[in-house]
Amino acid sequence: MPGYNNLVKITKDIFKRELAWVWIFGFVLSLVAVVLSAKGKLSLGKGDFVFLSLVTLLVALYRPRWIFFLFVGSISLENIILTGSFLPVQLRPYQFLGGILILALAILFASKRLRFKLLKPTWIDWLVFSLIPFSFLALAGASSKAISLKNNLVLISFVALYYLARSFLRSREDFAKTAAFFTVSFLTTTLFGFWQVFADKFGLKSFEVMFGRPNSTFTEPDWLGIYLCFALAVFLALIFYSLRTKKKIFFSKKYTALFLDIFVFLDVALIILTLSRSAWVGAAAVFALYFLALVPSQKYISSRKYAAGWRGFLREAAIMFSIVVVSLAAIHFGKLSKFDIFDRARSAATSEQKITIACENGSNVPQTISSADELAKFNCRHINLEEIDLYKSQGKVVTEIFRKDPNVMTRSAIYQKSWEILKIHPLTGIGFGTITQNLGTDERGAGLNESNIFLQIWAGSGILGLIVFFTALGYLFVYSLRRISPVCPMNRLFGCPVLNDNFEKAANIFTVLGIAALMIPNLFNAGLFMGIFWLGLATIISIKENIRFNPQ
Repeated sequence: MPGYNNLVKITKDIFKRELAWVWIFGFVLSLVAVVLSAKGKLSLGKGDFVFLSLVTLLVALYRPRWIFFLFVGSISLENIILTGSFLPVQLRPYQFLGGILILALAILFASKRLRFKLLKPTWIDWLVFSLIPFSFLALAGASSKAISLKNNLVLISFVALYYLARSFLRSREDFAKTAAFFTVSFLTTTLFGFWQVFADKFGLKSFEVMFGRPNSTFTEPDWLGIYLCFALAVFLALIFYSLRTKKKIFFSKKYTALFLDIFVFLDVALIILTLSRSAWVGAAAVFALYFLALVPSQKYISSRKYAAGWRGFLREAAIMFSIVVVSLAAIHFGKLSKFDIFDRARSAATSEQKITIACENGSNVPQTISSADELAKFNCRHINLEEIDLYKSQGKVVTEIFRKDPNVMTRSAIYQKSWEILKIHPLTGIGFGTITQNLGTDERGAGLNESNIFLQIWAGSGILGLIVFFTALGYLFVYSLRRISPVCPMNRLFGCPVLNDNFEKAANIFTVLGIAALMIPNLFNAGLFMGIFWLGLATIISIKENIRFNPQ
């Protein structure tokens, strides 16, 4: 049985490596944290928290990189809180691990036992750091200085985690190991996300914050969608590298392509099930940019390679298209969503939403209404899908009509009101978190935010903060896009770089896809205070600063 013997050999090789044990430990720990949090048994008491902190600190002093990789593996655990009321702040697992690791590095540095040099910030790092002083300037226009100050401190903590990640991402080996530990967070997130889907389907408690929409380890489905878009960028870049080099990424060369395609399938299926249209647009952009990177450039390669490049492009496009089709088919025929996926997609273009209503007599109801409030004059009411059988049993006429999508209308109102507020304080902004006092709350009672990361940064760090943020990301995007695009934009001004190194090209592909994955969904969300945003930003900048100078 050669296949069995090969599997045994692979397993033995895994268990001989210490990082494999760390990976397994991180995965089990994340799953346990999700289960305990779902059952309401996770928040630690003071004694347990102190004990866990001491043990983690000792491990961080002995093997800092272990804790960093566990930090990466827990980056998606956004709705899991470790601390109870004995602390004035709520700590998520990645914040706890990151904070302990920063303390350990400070101790090692002070005792001159740190085995590597701390990162010397570059000009891009200083642009990122400048968001902090600009955020304090915004305090002058803040309607609630206490709220703004609290959010400024949160921003400082995320920038510290950014610098931490930058310090550990120095070489190609660092990027490879970090990608491997990123799968810990991905597997944890997708397993819990699909558990929510099937639990909802079979009438079990799903722990969803919105009806019929999985949010997994995040506070809302849209944030899960942002994370999954970024994960899609990671896996597509890895697929590109594996296709070009035929090197082992997961377990063996033979299974690498299979594992990556499975990850993409799980990712795409869960993105669809979130019903997050911003994530759908983000994922579409990631796929489009990936296909752009696969298009061969005729100017720099021979005609034979050019033809082979097109065959590879068509093969990979067919695989990705098949994954999307199979995902949609599995969701549709498996009835995994309580919503009409295709109607949801259509509403993104038309701003109209299909709703189910129950009426005394449905003959005089128009096909399209502006608001559900209009239903009363037709003796109708808007009902949930699970109420259909109940109203039919009462003799009501149940039908479907279209209404103006309230989410689109709400976001339009938010953008307009945010713009009116920012016009009063365009230079300094009004402070992070304070705009909620002007925007109010949604139907769940949660405070509304800017629903756009650029508006969020403008409000929190002023126009200067917005400029430096846009400059940093814009530069990184254009820098990497020119290295992967077959048409080489702006070549007359800057020349046209040719990348012969597959790892470097895969890294630049990831940069372009990663920026699109983080920014496009955030055009409709304010996701600055997400762990994955700062880890992603640190990885992208580290690639730009280190990948060409540290080939090993």
